[in-house]
Amino acid sequence: MRRRRARQNAIGWALLVLISTPVLGSTRGFAQVGSAEGLEVGSISDLDLEAVRIIIDRSDDRVSPDVKGLRSLSLEEAVALSLEENLGLQVSMRTNEIAEAAVTASKSKFHPLLEVSGGAAGTKRGYPDSNRQSQFTDNQDVIIGVRQEVPTGGSVTVGVGYARSFTDENYTQTDGSITRNLETSNEIGGVGIEISQPLLRGGRIFVARKEILDAEYDTEISRAELRSQILSVTAKTKTAYYKVIQTLRAIEVIEEALVRDAQLVEASRALFESGRVSKVDVYSAEINQANDMARLAGAEANRELAQNELREVLGLPIDTEVDVTDTTIPFDPVQIELESWIRQAVERRPELVRAKIEIEKAELAVRVRKNDALPSFDVGGGFEPGFDGASWNWNARGEFRYPIGNVGARSRLKQATTDRSRLNTEYARLKRQVELEVREIEIRLRQTLEQLRNLILGVENARAKRKIARGRFEMGLADNLDIRNADEELIQTETALLDGLVGYASNLALLEARIGGTVPE
Repeated sequence: MRRRRARQNAIGWALLVLISTPVLGSTRGFAQVGSAEGLEVGSISDLDLEAVRIIIDRSDDRVSPDVKGLRSLSLEEAVALSLEENLGLQVSMRTNEIAEAAVTASKSKFHPLLEVSGGAAGTKRGYPDSNRQSQFTDNQDVIIGVRQEVPTGGSVTVGVGYARSFTDENYTQTDGSITRNLETSNEIGGVGIEISQPLLRGGRIFVARKEILDAEYDTEISRAELRSQILSVTAKTKTAYYKVIQTLRAIEVIEEALVRDAQLVEASRALFESGRVSKVDVYSAEINQANDMARLAGAEANRELAQNELREVLGLPIDTEVDVTDTTIPFDPVQIELESWIRQAVERRPELVRAKIEIEKAELAVRVRKNDALPSFDVGGGFEPGFDGASWNWNARGEFRYPIGNVGARSRLKQATTDRSRLNTEYARLKRQVELEVREIEIRLRQTLEQLRNLILGVENARAKRKIARGRFEMGLADNLDIRNADEELIQTETALLDGLVGYASNLALLEARIGGTVPE
């Protein structure tokens, strides 16, 4: 009792000295009250508190921006909306559409191609010597055909054609007369077919279809990226939604504390007026109340920041307020199955699926580069029977090419094999990272449950301690320091318990993103 009375006297003397210190109008390190420039804050002990209060009251910054829209959403509705309106997800969807369009475009390689060609050419050859011939030639041709690329790397062309060749040779006499010497005309028309096929370089189905296969691989990669984005957006939406609920509950904790603060201030004043406590207890209660009011302002700011995060992931206009209709935080602990989670993550994580597809694409590139290193040996031929049944054209050809040293093809093959090795190493690194991420979430889930067990006990004890302290204070057996300490501990433990519950729900949402799907029950 003596130590408590001595402490009260010490606090009272300190407050008396503080109150009697002339701070109003002090200019050391500050501008005068009402200065247009405001205050220049230096030493807190010399701060002109009244000047600060005047400046704050003069400011309009305390008012939050007006809300132009209100959107009421449950958690399920928020997730559905984010999958439709999230801007990052929309970019991924457009990228996937581009990749799918590229597949259709690449397949057009094997669409039939209509070819029409025709032309005419003529020649006149004259000689200065009048005893020599003058020669005229005239050629016309037209071909209409359909050309088809085939998966073996060759092509087949089927069509009809007509060709005419006319030659006129004249001999000039010495007396100036012209004598016709020779005139010939050849015509042929009919249906024809021509085939070309590479046997070595370029003569493989996977070579001819590489453009299509690459486009299909790119589409699968794009789909994996989209799936990854969907999982990420879903987890972020749930986390942001829970965060808004958390800020609302945190405000409730502080508002309840302010109710207790008001009761403590009222009780302290009544006990002071009855002479049972000193003025110090009244000041202490009011200080505690002021601190909680400041804490409430911070909680309100956190609520607005949480609203911004939720609007961002939902893709809503920034000035739209989200009214969360699900005002409770789900708490349903899951059975820890680490090995099953890791196995599911390896099988379903979009990042690993993408890495596997990239390895398959690189393997195709290696096979194509090996084919490019082969010599080129192409064969082809055609047959064109005439309409008259007695005429035809035919041709056959072969072509062999091999660059001396073949340095370019070998270098490109080395690049492809090195890239394949790099992707295999990247897959192993990514697989390891995925497993570590799952293990991290599992640790956090276990840690949170253990923390919640202790926090529950802490909240129970803080509530009991506050009740006891209040009773002792009302009986005059203690000052309100015990009540203020109990109030502070109660706010801290209740806030920590709220954080733990939200953290567990958020980690469960993150676990679904880490394993690539819902948590097995």
